[in-house]
Amino acid sequence: MEVTRSGKVTGGTYVITVRGVAGPFVRTAFDDVAVSVAGDTTVLRSAGADQAALHGLLWRIQDLGLDVVEVHLESAEPA
Repeated sequence: MEVTRSGKVTGGTYVITVRGVAGPFVRTAFDDVAVSVAGDTTVLRSAGADQAALHGLLWRIQDLGLDVVEVHLESAEPA
């Protein structure tokens, strides 16, 4: 993950959790990110994404009427 002089984050992994289990239609809508199911939620992971990509994902989520449970930036560096 890198933070530019302007404070923008690049190169991290955004993890977005939405309510419900993703079916084939939702999986197809997010074919450019890793999609997994954890219990009764779906987790979308976008590696190497910048904030513009994050906003694009959030717009798609909104367009599909999905409920966001959590959004966080996972560091690309080992903890």
